[in-house]
Amino acid sequence: MTTIIIKPKSKSETSFLSRLFRKMNIDARIVEEKIPNEETIKAINDVEERKGIRVKDSNELFGQLGI
Repeated sequence: MTTIIIKPKSKSETSFLSRLFRKMNIDARIVEEKIPNEETIKAINDVEERKGIRVKDSNELFGQLGI
């Protein structure tokens, strides 16, 4: 079985491709991968580069954050 990966840019494009594949009798499964937003990606990179902060418990964390 051949696999083709297509990343639709919108819901309308996804719908169009689904209908097109159905008309062509092609078995297609659309898998939507969740992509984190820019802020989350930056946080992940910071932790991987050891730029995060280390605390003992939640009280210490809230104290550092000023909450």
